[in-house]
Amino acid sequence: MTTQEPVIVIDNFHKSYGKVQAVKGITMRVEQGEIFGFLGPNGAGKTTTIRCMLDVIRPTSGTLRVLGLDAQRDKMELHRHIGYLPGDVRLPGQMTGKQVINYFSRLQGLEPVLLDDLVARFDVEMKRPLKSYSKGMRQKIGVVLAFMCDPEVLILDEPTSGLDPLLQRTFNEFLLQEQARGKTIFMSSHIMSDVEKVCQRVAVIRQGEIVTIEEVEKLRQKAGQRVTVEFGDPVSADEVARMPGVSMVTSHNSAYHFNVSGNMDALIKALSHHEVLRLQAEEAPLEEVFLKFYEETKEAASR
Repeated sequence: MTTQEPVIVIDNFHKSYGKVQAVKGITMRVEQGEIFGFLGPNGAGKTTTIRCMLDVIRPTSGTLRVLGLDAQRDKMELHRHIGYLPGDVRLPGQMTGKQVINYFSRLQGLEPVLLDDLVARFDVEMKRPLKSYSKGMRQKIGVVLAFMCDPEVLILDEPTSGLDPLLQRTFNEFLLQEQARGKTIFMSSHIMSDVEKVCQRVAVIRQGEIVTIEEVEKLRQKAGQRVTVEFGDPVSADEVARMPGVSMVTSHNSAYHFNVSGNMDALIKALSHHEVLRLQAEEAPLEEVFLKFYEETKEAASR
């Protein structure tokens, strides 16, 4: 199936539960072949948005389209082209992994062409009853169910929840391979490190509102670098704080630690006026930028 518009189109989407506004007029686009991150804390509106994209629940107002199909009017056709991984994988406990996979394959009416590769790749237990599965084992079954019929679009709600670090890496490698095959992937998370490894863009949502939609690379530029400098001559913390691009200055064991935004050239020139015994620089974690967006939004709301 092909479409001329972006693969996912959400326009002025609102969802209320009585007087509670869960989602407040969000708008965003996801392009063909993109891995798009939907980032926010628990309760921000991520799962509500995803459930409305799948017509599990209905929006209060606004439109949601996937592959050019209306999420409500065309839901039966749309579901044939989507793979979905819920945030909390719940399956019949008396059935085995193999029985559940066979059941969902028949229900979808499509051939599970990726099944063998997925079972081998994620080392999925097939013979035991699901009630004996750990959270991580249930999550692996959920991954298989989402991907096995080779859908065009994947909608994944907290997909790495319950996976150990080795399986998270395997999962991320698999996502990038699927993207290379032309798949469009929309994944939610409340952890920045989950999305920065694979996503090209992220939308940050807080209390039902979009805070920003940014390319991950631009977020990295905003995060800047974390620098450690040890001087051989006396230098005060105030002087370090006045150096170009420097913020969040702390000191420990005669070394200064601080963040630097923008080009490092001006800082290097400022440091050249002193005796530098040690200089270390590394990318600042994107988690700091993520938290900064939340703090700024909270401050604006309290004014």
